[in-house]
Amino acid sequence: MTTKIAISNMRLDAKLAHGDPLWGKFNGSFINAEIPATRLLDTIYTGHAITTQHSQQWRKAENYLCGQHLALDFDTGDKSSTMAHLMDEKFIERYATLIHTTMSHTPEHPRSRVVFLLDVAITQAKNYTLAATALLWLFGAADRQCKDAARFFYGSPDCEFEFLDNVLPLEIVKKLIINYQETGRTAKRRANRSAYHAPASQLEVSEALRKIPAWGIEYDQWVSVLMALHSQFGEDGYSLAEQWADGKPGEVEQKWRSFDANGNGAGAITIATVFGLAKEHGWNRYATVEREPDE
Repeated sequence: MTTKIAISNMRLDAKLAHGDPLWGKFNGSFINAEIPATRLLDTIYTGHAITTQHSQQWRKAENYLCGQHLALDFDTGDKSSTMAHLMDEKFIERYATLIHTTMSHTPEHPRSRVVFLLDVAITQAKNYTLAATALLWLFGAADRQCKDAARFFYGSPDCEFEFLDNVLPLEIVKKLIINYQETGRTAKRRANRSAYHAPASQLEVSEALRKIPAWGIEYDQWVSVLMALHSQFGEDGYSLAEQWADGKPGEVEQKWRSFDANGNGAGAITIATVFGLAKEHGWNRYATVEREPDE
């Protein structure tokens, strides 16, 4: 498979400073190309930046032609930004093409980038932005600026890398967008429905979780449930998440620590997400729960 991408003909060993006169030359240095994934790795490793394809050989949103890659930067400078940590993520393990350390990486302050190559190019800038935003919603710890359709990514000379050689199907991206958008709609419905105005207790949420099969839903839905528990209960919800999620050793904790104080800044995640999924699997919030008597 080949990928439609644009490659800068300038080799950079360091990021350009704000106001650097080379910015004009840099923005016009991208050449549209169609290359295999191995050449993309070579491009990054030798210090050449990449971006989406543009007309008139000028990088700006109005000139967008298509994009066949999505990328996430993890710049927290701690364990959650290491390649080893990121490769434990199920979505990355299955769909990422490569992971590499970025130009700003140091052993003391790790920074990594995950690159996903799509099987089909996205030909509208607004759809590319939406796809990137949905991916950011899935990974709360990633740099929020990675959603611009004209966004470029610096190369990283002599970087560490892992070549996973996976492809992210556009159909999976579309499902991710639907789930991301539905999260926002669910939050709005929740605000307008008196049925959901009463605060949810951990006992009630636990009953809802019993109806949701952790291994019977999509990965992004699985992450959404963890986000919702984090948003609703904060650290008090961790044990509930750990009991339900049935993840690999350390997986739930890693994902949990990636959420910010609001659950996830890229999308409104509330406990309504849990209730909605539970309802799809037959749960009724207001049904009487029959319990066995204590022995």
